[in-house]
Amino acid sequence: MTDDLMQAMLATWAARNLPARIDVEATAKLIGFTESDMQILMVVGKMTPLGDPSPNAPKWFAAIEIIRLAADQDWLHKATKEIAKYWRQKRERRQSPLSSSCSAHATNLATISMTCTPLNSIPAHIAKSTKLPIHH
Repeated sequence: MTDDLMQAMLATWAARNLPARIDVEATAKLIGFTESDMQILMVVGKMTPLGDPSPNAPKWFAAIEIIRLAADQDWLHKATKEIAKYWRQKRERRQSPLSSSCSAHATNLATISMTCTPLNSIPAHIAKSTKLPIHH
């Protein structure tokens, strides 16, 4: 990183009066994503929180690194593509002709393997209405 770029990042950091660590909400706002997008970016490895937080712990990010990412057009392009890819795949899963409890995986043209949700994971009110046995 050049000295000029580092100086510009430090000036931006100082001008915004940001602390060294910022939470998910401030991070999302700074780079122009939603808070829900932040979870996707962390899962795909585009964002890494400070420390090694447990899944349900608050996530913190280094403000200076987030400012650097906000100025990196290539990173923003890739992160935006990852968000679009996530939502496209989610829509495709929802529109799939297979039921939500079963999914088919074609290993080759002659073989299709089926993965189905066990009956004990079907909610009782649905099993009752379809006369499926309920296993607890």
